[in-house]
Amino acid sequence: MNLLFQKYSPGAARKKIPSVSGRARRAFTLLEVMIAVMILFMCLFGVLALLSNSLASARRIQQAHKGVDVGTVSGLLYVQLINTNQLNEGRFDVDVEDVMPGYQVHPELTLVGTNGLCRVDFDVEHHGQMEMQSQFLIYLPNMKVGGISRSLPQH
Repeated sequence: MNLLFQKYSPGAARKKIPSVSGRARRAFTLLEVMIAVMILFMCLFGVLALLSNSLASARRIQQAHKGVDVGTVSGLLYVQLINTNQLNEGRFDVDVEDVMPGYQVHPELTLVGTNGLCRVDFDVEHHGQMEMQSQFLIYLPNMKVGGISRSLPQH
């Protein structure tokens, strides 16, 4: 018989309501909470140790290679070429003294295709000595040969 739909009667108050087991009604004990917090902190300290080791490794790699990297130079050249309105094939000037003191970059722009695809070859010198040579491809729509884009005004 369901206790919720039972009519009230004076004898019903004396009846014992079936109890749920003693363990299910209680909250977590202090010991259980402390163990859970301890496991959480162990996991957090493990992640922090991994992060610390990876940052230390990155710092050692940076200090071992004090020169410049190809990505930095390519990025500087890319930004300058994208922000330039008028471009011509051949060598162009780049000032990298603020970013890389003591370094000089000598880039050369060569049109590869008629659709505006260009190759940028560059040499990096440090105090007059050749440090590295590299190249990358870039699409510059202002460099298209022929077609409608040549007759449009350049900005």
